Amino acid sequence: MNQGKFAFVRLRLPAVLALLLLSLVGCTHLRQAVTPLANRQVAALDADAIVQMMQRAGFSDEQILGLGTDLRNSLAAHGAAQIRVRDKTEAIFAVHAPYIHVSSRQRGTFIYDVEKGEIR
Repeated sequence: MNQGKFAFVRLRLPAVLALLLLSLVGCTHLRQAVTPLANRQVAALDADAIVQMMQRAGFSDEQILGLGTDLRNSLAAHGAAQIRVRDKTEAIFAVHAPYIHVSSRQRGTFIYDVEKGEIR
């Protein structure tokens, strides 16, 4: 009978570990987010511009992949966005044509020139 209980525990352990892993992945995803902010001007940017700005602001490649699309969509639809990681504001991006003004926790403030495609 003890062996039957042991087999039951052996079968449940992988399921419990899988649920734990999924919950950790879910928590990590929820701990970073792009929040659109209202602005009067908007900008439709390509992926290269988003990558360049996010790299300069100090985001990792993984964060750029995970948050870049939401940032691009927020700037195109609302004109500004805030990126929060673990309940702290990491960066704010705001369109003021022809520039994107960026203020980041890690790397300070800079301006991206949309027309020239470069950081000033």
